[in-house]
Amino acid sequence: MGVATQLPPAPIKLWSVAWQRQLVASKALEWRPEELGGPAVDPVGGLVVVGTRDGWLHAYDPDGKRMWSFEAAGRFDAAPRVHADLVYAGSTDGRLYAIELASGRLRWKYEAQEEVGTTPVVSGGLVLVMTLQDSLIAVDAKTGAWKWHHRRETREGFTVRGAAAPIVSGGLALGAYSDGTVAALDVLTGTMRWERKVAPAGDFMDVDGLRVQAGRLFVAAYSGAVYAIDIQTGRQEWELKTPGASRLALGAGVLVAVTTTQVLGIAMQDGSTRWTLPLEGAPAGDPVLLGGTAAVPNGNGLLFVDASSGRLLRVFNPGTGVSASPAWRGRRVYVLSNSGDLLALDFT
Repeated sequence: MGVATQLPPAPIKLWSVAWQRQLVASKALEWRPEELGGPAVDPVGGLVVVGTRDGWLHAYDPDGKRMWSFEAAGRFDAAPRVHADLVYAGSTDGRLYAIELASGRLRWKYEAQEEVGTTPVVSGGLVLVMTLQDSLIAVDAKTGAWKWHHRRETREGFTVRGAAAPIVSGGLALGAYSDGTVAALDVLTGTMRWERKVAPAGDFMDVDGLRVQAGRLFVAAYSGAVYAIDIQTGRQEWELKTPGASRLALGAGVLVAVTTTQVLGIAMQDGSTRWTLPLEGAPAGDPVLLGGTAAVPNGNGLLFVDASSGRLLRVFNPGTGVSASPAWRGRRVYVLSNSGDLLALDFT
């Protein structure tokens, strides 16, 4: 008589690999390479643009053909921004670049003289970036001419590498700083509207996660909390204490927060916890919502999580892990591996 066995469910097939391109040559003595840049996709033509740790910015068409390459003097530690006919990208060489999307030619560059390690934001004819030295800078989108900046002195002692990209909403430019402060400024003039110290006391007070929806600013403070704040007044609406909060994403009716130990689904209205998922590996780039699925980079790989339940669907690990946020257009998702390979995944 046979013995009945209960087999585990078959893995869920979420994607197929359409193509893969090596962007960075491997180095024999390089220990644990890490790519933080990540891709961006032109919503009109589908061109994907990605910067890498060796200082190159590459553009590929949807079929994987390289269209152009541009070299900077420093790393690209954040995804670029594709807007109209230009690509805006910040580098650790202290410059913000505007590059023609069609040709890869340099249109202008702005000398920030500080590491530009966040994805630029384009609004009202301005490009805004946050530097890794706590300066929020606004320049003219067409010419690169300086318009205004707001700086806070970098906190003495330890800080977490990286920064949150600024957000523009309701006529305000919203920035987060390593001393645990969030500030709202008039986007056209840089005039201060309000600022608020949100982070609990701790060794690392960085605010590295910002998202906004329906007049609320959601904030992740590394020293131990996620907040909802009214963007017009700076008034706190709720607080959820959770150690090591660093990254946020919005979608599917839930706020997804990534900490050093777990991924959380949070109700946006009151801050209550809907679900938790233990996290192995350090948090890396921002999670991205692909419909009802959260794609969470955590160094060891790219986790695909059901945003409504917290169920782990699959883990994509191209061999060296994934630290950069993915980008997507339609059912195509682009992933940059830590070894410097760009992969195009077609979701089923």
